[in-house]
Amino acid sequence: MVNDYQNRKPRNWPSFSGNADERASNALSRLEDISRLVSEIIWETDKDGILTFVSERSFEVLNLLPQQMIGYKLCDLGIFRAANGTAQAPDWQKPFRDHLFTIKHQNGDIKTLLVSGLPNFDKETWQLAGVYGTAEDITQRLKAEKSFRMLSEIIEQNPSMVFVTDLDGKIEYVNTMFKKMTGYNDHEIIGQTPRLLQSGLTPQSFYEDLWSAVLAGDKWQGEIQNKRNDGSIFWAQLTINPVALHGTKINHFVAVLEDISDRKAAEKRLTLAKEQAEIASRTKSEILANTSHELRTPLNAIIGSSSAIKSETFGPLGNPAYSDYIDIIKESGEHLLALINDILDVASLEASQVKLVRTHFKLAQVLQSSFRLLAPRADHAQITLSYDGIDETLMLDADERRIKQIFLNLLSNAVKFTPDGGQVNVGCSHEKCGGLTISVSDTGIGMDEDDIIKAMSQFGQVESDHTRKYHGTGLGLPLTQGLVELHDGKLEIISIKGSGTSVEIFLPKTCIAHSPNN
Repeated sequence: MVNDYQNRKPRNWPSFSGNADERASNALSRLEDISRLVSEIIWETDKDGILTFVSERSFEVLNLLPQQMIGYKLCDLGIFRAANGTAQAPDWQKPFRDHLFTIKHQNGDIKTLLVSGLPNFDKETWQLAGVYGTAEDITQRLKAEKSFRMLSEIIEQNPSMVFVTDLDGKIEYVNTMFKKMTGYNDHEIIGQTPRLLQSGLTPQSFYEDLWSAVLAGDKWQGEIQNKRNDGSIFWAQLTINPVALHGTKINHFVAVLEDISDRKAAEKRLTLAKEQAEIASRTKSEILANTSHELRTPLNAIIGSSSAIKSETFGPLGNPAYSDYIDIIKESGEHLLALINDILDVASLEASQVKLVRTHFKLAQVLQSSFRLLAPRADHAQITLSYDGIDETLMLDADERRIKQIFLNLLSNAVKFTPDGGQVNVGCSHEKCGGLTISVSDTGIGMDEDDIIKAMSQFGQVESDHTRKYHGTGLGLPLTQGLVELHDGKLEIISIKGSGTSVEIFLPKTCIAHSPNN
């Protein structure tokens, strides 16, 4: 079977048939048709560079008729420029390609053309007979490229993280800030999905809402916890926009991440401060409840006892019964004074008004003095007070009154919360750093973790059947901690419910004036 194309006759193009004049006419006709079809301006010059032909495309590009350009040199109509923008005409004796040429449009706008040329030499003399070439209008392309470069710079220098994904969520582009903040390089992140950033701290419903919105063509915003390349977590404000690059169908997503870790930390601090303010407000009410009883009881005793003495209820003042009332007045007054001193000391610590008066003194003497003051109460409860491991020559460089106040508070608490027949011991050990750790231990009722937290808060009192037998404002331990920290020291409580408590005080090397080890 013979194919149809084998039966076809060869087509005779006009240039291949007829006489020479006819072929020339047909070729010229085709050349004119081509010059009207192509987007470039076709031009030709003579040996002197004067335009002898310009295609009709010049009118569409420059609003200039060919007749308005013929007879002029290209350099008369515009300026040839090098890549750096300086004026530089091409070498007409050599072929050249894509040479920049700026020319003014009839409306005053500057057009940029990309000019290419090919020299034509006389075949007999080999002298330049002219040049013919093309000129492509690239004005809009340059504007688009400039806009693209500007937008690229804006995105690259954006202080927010930017990345672009395809419809499947695969990352195609990330800006410099994204790489800086996440720690991922291009080869580590391009082609991956944003799941690489997931911290595991964001619920799955978050991502379901996100994809539901963007796939529907809606913008989405929210806060998310992401993970860097090194595993660290950061908070980000995430904004995702669907993008239709080549029409109305979504084909990309642009995501912008703003690091809001500092803001979230500030919000957390603000929330904590608010909670502390609420606690402080409740504490004000608690202090009124606690101190009102503490103040009323000794005041009533003082007023009642003094009234009995004044009215000589038991007869003339020489009656021995009044001696007990005088003791009550004295003890109640001392209790009130201690209470008021604690309140004032705590207020002074909070206002940073307590100033240390440093002197050199022996630690053993301070302990002995404290023991003497607490001995009557300890003896009454048959509690043994002792200290060991403390060299008599150990001297401190600190505020003696405040150190004594620390030990009185700790020893008083130890005696108060130790059942009858118990023990309270003070120990001392030297640290390698040159500091000193002093512990006050008892065999008392002890505390659990919640009790310790409450005991260390201002006006906090641990509730138990034993503690209800004793009065107190709950200022002792917070005040003691403040005085220790004022000496650049630390206070730590180690306690087991029902097995006693040990309070350890660390004093730095700066508080040691002389010790056997120094």
